Amino acid sequence: MGKTCVFLAEGFEEIEALAVVDVLRRNNIEVETISIQDSIYVTGGHKIEVKADKLFDEVNYNDVEMIVLPGGMPGTLNLQKHKKLEELIIKFANENKRISAICAAPSILGKLGILKDKRAICYPGYEKELIGAQICDEAVVK
Repeated sequence: MGKTCVFLAEGFEEIEALAVVDVLRRNNIEVETISIQDSIYVTGGHKIEVKADKLFDEVNYNDVEMIVLPGGMPGTLNLQKHKKLEELIIKFANENKRISAICAAPSILGKLGILKDKRAICYPGYEKELIGAQICDEAVVK
C-alpha cells in the first residue's frame, strides 16, 4: 500500500487519528499526519497538542494512495471548512482512491455527495448528513 495521509484540524479526536497512525506504522505502511492549520502543531478535542509531520501545502498528493479524516468536534467542522482539502477529497473520490472517514467525519463525504448510493455509517446522530447513503447498522462499513 502507498502513502496514507491523516489530516489534523483543531479539535480532532485524538484516538481516531493517532490509533490509525500507530496501526499503520506498526504494519510498515507509510503514513504522514497533515495539519490543515497554519501551524504544524494541532490541538485535539481533549487538549492534547500534536506535532504533525507536514502542513497541507507541503505534500505532493499524487503520491498518496489513501486519506483519513478523523472525527471529533469541532475537528470535523474544521476539516469540512478547508477548501483545498475539499478539492482533494473530491479528486480522490473521482479517481476511486481510498478515503477513510471516522465518527462524525463521514458527514463531510455526505455533504459532498460522495456517499450517494454507497453503504455508510457514522457517529449516532449524524445519519441525516450522509446524504444519499445507505445507512448501515455496523461498526465499520467498507
